[in-house]
Amino acid sequence: MQLTREQDHLAAEGSDAERLAMRLLVALGTVYEADALLPITSAHVSGASLKTVGEPGMEFIEDFSRTARVRVRTTVNPLGMDLLRWREIGIPEEFAAKQLRIAAAYEAMGCEPSWTCTPYLAGHRPSFGETLAWAESSAVAFANSVIGARSNREGGPSALAAAVTGWTPRYGCHTAEGRRATVTIEVDAKVRGLGYSLLGLHVGKLVGDGIPYFRGITGTEDEWKWLAASLASAGSVPMFHVEGATPEWRGAESRGLPSERVTAAHLDEVKKAMSTGADPDLLGFGTPQLSLTELRQLADLVEEIRPRRKFWVCTSRWVRELAKEDVARLEARGGVVLADTCLEVTPLELVAKTTATPSGKAAVYLPSLCHQKVLLGDTEELLRGDP
Repeated sequence: MQLTREQDHLAAEGSDAERLAMRLLVALGTVYEADALLPITSAHVSGASLKTVGEPGMEFIEDFSRTARVRVRTTVNPLGMDLLRWREIGIPEEFAAKQLRIAAAYEAMGCEPSWTCTPYLAGHRPSFGETLAWAESSAVAFANSVIGARSNREGGPSALAAAVTGWTPRYGCHTAEGRRATVTIEVDAKVRGLGYSLLGLHVGKLVGDGIPYFRGITGTEDEWKWLAASLASAGSVPMFHVEGATPEWRGAESRGLPSERVTAAHLDEVKKAMSTGADPDLLGFGTPQLSLTELRQLADLVEEIRPRRKFWVCTSRWVRELAKEDVARLEARGGVVLADTCLEVTPLELVAKTTATPSGKAAVYLPSLCHQKVLLGDTEELLRGDP
């Protein structure tokens, strides 16, 4: 991998954090046979929840922050708690104190205190063709597929290294060949609502780290968000193409690819397989965090249905501020609208043993991260209590 004079200088004479970051990026580029480091326009860092990084992660982030300053716009993934409402939802004082240290360290580096897994819905939306270093897998799949920006599935450390240096290795989804489809998915089913999560779960498991080319579906950006999240959770899918819909579908080169057919029976099987519990203690909405439109639609449904079970709603602080009236409507019916966090990265096990959710991503991670049994269902049927 060829480095520029500026890159060589940073690797040799930068701050402690910059030198460490350059070593990480060069090692990553060597592994993936990158030929150069590309300048990035923004970064999005994961590894912010104490629950997922633990005390060793907290100590690394604090140590790194002493000499690290980001060079590009950098947002950060959800924390393990709502910074304003953590006491209300039963977060222990010890957990909160350590979580606040992590948040302070990221802010000291110059990161925006976004605490969101949907930065593209919270004021950090890149343009077509922009070079990114994003680490949240669902956001990467969305940015690549729906926006047409370019990012690999970075890990938390590599995204942070890119943020501090301003560069990322050129390989994978930063290249034209790395963005081409690898398998055609013929969808022979009517997909709506929960169906996008079910489709993503089925196809993600099917294709692994491949790039699917979908035929037979349409959708909105919110629906592509759920597809992206499930694809990235059940597999390691960095992007997808939808014929006639996503920006780069014409260049996906789908001719001659292996093909898989997905039917309604496949989606039903996924729903049954991922539903491991009944009689939920909690309804959980988010993961990824809800958009402004989704929050308003949920508030309309809650006012109509008046659910009997308690429910949590995860969104970004950006959206919660814009939707104060809708937040009030949800909370008037017994909901708790949380920002800064997501279902799977907060200590959910302290308040529930079984969680009902329409999120495919949550269905993948809640059992392992939060020791939950999961009831996977459509939003309306979960609110009515009849999945």
